[in-house]
Amino acid sequence: MTMEFEKQIRDLQKELAEVEREQAALRLQPCKGDSEIRKKDEKFDELDRRTEILREAIRDFTRKRQLSISDPTLGGCYDFHSSEEDPDGS
Repeated sequence: MTMEFEKQIRDLQKELAEVEREQAALRLQPCKGDSEIRKKDEKFDELDRRTEILREAIRDFTRKRQLSISDPTLGGCYDFHSSEEDPDGS
């Protein structure tokens, strides 16, 4: 379960980076009038909404991942005893 959350988080982070690159490219595009400025502003608004949705989804999956690690009944798959020494000293 934790691995699924981690994969979702990575995928969302990649998508967020793509949206942020798109915003940066849009900032560099020149405008030649009011209509182009309005279109650019609309595109910025759309990208801002998409960015906020992605950030919220990342926060949600991160929270779920942390809960699954801290609560073994939710599917945490980490074995905390595997790194400990053998009790008989070998």
